Amino acid sequence: MKILILLLITFFTMSCSQQEVYSSEAISKASQSKYIIEASALSNDGQLTIVVNSDGVCLWKNKQESSAPKCLPASHAKHIEIAYITKDKQFFYLSNRVSVKKYAINNFQIVGEWQVADNIINDISTSKNGQLLLLGFRSGKASIIDTQSNKVTTYKKHRLDINAVSLSENGQIAFTGSSDKKAQLWNTSTGEAMHEFKHASRVNHVDISADGLVGFSIDAVKDRKFWNLKTGELIADLDTYLKFMEVNDSVFSADNSLFLTGSPRQVLQLWRVSDGALVAQWESSMQYGRASVLSVAIHEASSKTKSAQSIFSGNSDGVLEQWDFPAHK
Repeated sequence: MKILILLLITFFTMSCSQQEVYSSEAISKASQSKYIIEASALSNDGQLTIVVNSDGVCLWKNKQESSAPKCLPASHAKHIEIAYITKDKQFFYLSNRVSVKKYAINNFQIVGEWQVADNIINDISTSKNGQLLLLGFRSGKASIIDTQSNKVTTYKKHRLDINAVSLSENGQIAFTGSSDKKAQLWNTSTGEAMHEFKHASRVNHVDISADGLVGFSIDAVKDRKFWNLKTGELIADLDTYLKFMEVNDSVFSADNSLFLTGSPRQVLQLWRVSDGALVAQWESSMQYGRASVLSVAIHEASSKTKSAQSIFSGNSDGVLEQWDFPAHK
């Protein structure tokens, strides 16, 4: 009887302490591909999408629902696995993991191409204006490339594969996650480590806020942490018991209070940074099977344009969706 009472108390305590998680149907959805796509990227505000499939590489302007996308032929899409749109929406990058090409969004011209020796590229990130390019390699090395001067600086940052990279908007701070069970914050000018964060297993995803003050890292088993990157101290763990959680893409809100993630399990989740609480969750639509969420974005409210705050996602079935942004404290 005592054990039963204790179990009931535990159950009701957990039920009362859990915050209600917001969810809703998509406000709008659009198909941006006839096939399962190879790679995609959303601009941080959700207004542009790059979609790569067997037909080619297409740029969609998501505000203009009736307009056709601007596309490059299939030759540009060959073996492409990574797509990236710069935060100022002036350039996009495509990589086949051996090299990376930079394109101008206004005319789709290639403005640069780089590869570093025989290194295999696992992830890329850029500064806000796209001038500085960060590459993370399977060798544990990372390169900072000035795409205007073509200066390439390579550092040996990790003992094993670098699986994920993220760069602050000014390009001065890099955050890298590796199979060596470490996430490292470092200065891109000198390569000097600023903080190192140990994990239980390989680090599969990292992200850094625009101002370089808040970071997130997740490993393959149990560590999912927000970090104060100025002090190196832990802010919070994600408040979830889910095992083997994966993140394909993520973005911080402009004020660093919220963090949006997209997963291979069709799910988008919005987390509060201060305590790791889950505040909202959505399920992405399918066309051809269980759709992996490949890219996410937060469109911030603007009093000037009277635009509403909303969430965007793009998935492996080529479906772009827009979601209501929940009221939060």
